[in-house]
Amino acid sequence: MPAFKTALGAVFEIESSPYAMRVIAFDDAEVMYDVWWPHREAWGMARLLGDFTYYRLPRDYVEANARYTRTDPLSEMELRVHRSELPFAVAQRREISWYEPSWNEGVLETVPVLAASSIYLSPFGPRDSAKQASLLAADDGNAFTEAELLTKARILQAPFVGDIRLTEGVGIYRAGIKKRLPSYYICGARSRADSPSATLSHAAKFA
Repeated sequence: MPAFKTALGAVFEIESSPYAMRVIAFDDAEVMYDVWWPHREAWGMARLLGDFTYYRLPRDYVEANARYTRTDPLSEMELRVHRSELPFAVAQRREISWYEPSWNEGVLETVPVLAASSIYLSPFGPRDSAKQASLLAADDGNAFTEAELLTKARILQAPFVGDIRLTEGVGIYRAGIKKRLPSYYICGARSRADSPSATLSHAAKFA
């Protein structure tokens, strides 16, 4: 079987799944994809309506096991909504924590790190459950700096910080789309997919 080459719109099959999959975003570590729904004869996110947590798999697993079938290029609307170029992980810091009463904001970068005018961001609860996402707007209307993003994330996370430390460090991670805007979630210096206490996994999930 020829090696699968990860590319936007590439449709592939994996022996462990009965469904066709279509690449909608990827980075060096992960592939985020849509799934073909036979009963609708359409891709699951084709209408771009509602809130979606992306399906995802490790990129090395996909490229070692996938069988390429065809390419369905992303439409102009899909490209605008999915924002495939946005980072999956941003503002990762091991030296600060959501559990600290304060941190030195002077250590944070003030250059743009997330080129989006608005995102939805979800904090985690004291039992590691995802809480309702809030809409955040970049101060300059174009992009978030690390300092801005982590400061706003800290305000969202503060009411849900419990006594048990569920994360080490801080970080912001791509979840999917919400109301046609990029959605992210708050976690530690490692994502939920990499965390021992993960509640999101490399499994098919819609929210």
